[in-house]
Amino acid sequence: MATNKNATINDVAAAAGVSRATVSRALAGYGRISKQTVDHVRSVAEGLGYRPNALAVAMRAGKTKTIGLVVISDFTNAFFDRATKSIIDRAKELGFRVLIQHSDEDVAVERVAVETMLSNQVDGIILVPASTTKHSHLTPKKLGGKPVVIIDRMLDIQRFTTVTTGDEVAAKEAVLYAGESGHTNLGFLIAVPGIRGFTSTQPEIPITSVQERVDGFELGVKTAKAKSVWVYSEDKQAIAESAVEKLLDSPKAPTIIFTSNNDMLLAVLKVVGERGLTIGKDISVVSFDDSPWAAAMVPGITVISRPVEELGSIAVTELVEAIEGNTKPKEIVLPASLVIRGSVAKLTKSK
Repeated sequence: MATNKNATINDVAAAAGVSRATVSRALAGYGRISKQTVDHVRSVAEGLGYRPNALAVAMRAGKTKTIGLVVISDFTNAFFDRATKSIIDRAKELGFRVLIQHSDEDVAVERVAVETMLSNQVDGIILVPASTTKHSHLTPKKLGGKPVVIIDRMLDIQRFTTVTTGDEVAAKEAVLYAGESGHTNLGFLIAVPGIRGFTSTQPEIPITSVQERVDGFELGVKTAKAKSVWVYSEDKQAIAESAVEKLLDSPKAPTIIFTSNNDMLLAVLKVVGERGLTIGKDISVVSFDDSPWAAAMVPGITVISRPVEELGSIAVTELVEAIEGNTKPKEIVLPASLVIRGSVAKLTKSK
């Protein structure tokens, strides 16, 4: 029998001498149909090179075995890169595919991304929200009853299961560690979505994870009775580098700089390198989120590490449970931890 890459279900039915409905049942394995007929139809289909449309078959069964992931677009960010891989790997283990859209930290783009996922008939969505308060597109009606799991951040309503990390506690711990190491002049470089340029005045922070880091840093400063200088920056490299220069040129320059993510850390490393300063000696650094390069540097960068792979895996597991009917929302908070390396100098006296 000659194969045909464009063979249709009608071709299979004609070649097998059965109805189109019988072909559908035989290939999908449902309905009352003899084993002899199933074997015959499948043999004919294989001989013709026919491949059923997996999405169409799944939709007829009521599920597409597909998860939609809406994440920020910066896949150079170590956290979201690792989280995405973890989500894809866990979904594959559970028999699901993953469709990916990005929000670019923009609620309007996020809204379109969610609509795109729904139009592709995903069974559920994992979302990194661009805003804590702007989520009118995430109502049960607009979602068509599809379950959603929120990761990394939270909304100001408890409508969905959320999987986040304990950033506030870990941020405070990091500041107290710096105090124990003799640092009393602290600098903070915080990336804030939605702002332009950089500012020393705390702007409105649209996402909970950043706010929790700021709150934790502030608690640490208060507890340690340290002095601090803050800069809130647009998440663009050139602007972040200018913000670092402002910190280093402060009248009472910090001996240590805390950064809210890897992008801000890179800006610190670049400016410090250009000025001929040595990390862990002339200036100390602590950053949120670990990465292979942060560990491989000499000295290694002390980081607040978050369990990224576990977060992604749990998010998929929770979403699949919701797809299967377990819809009670949960708040899951995974602990973040301070990983001490060589980027924080031990000072014998305050500078």
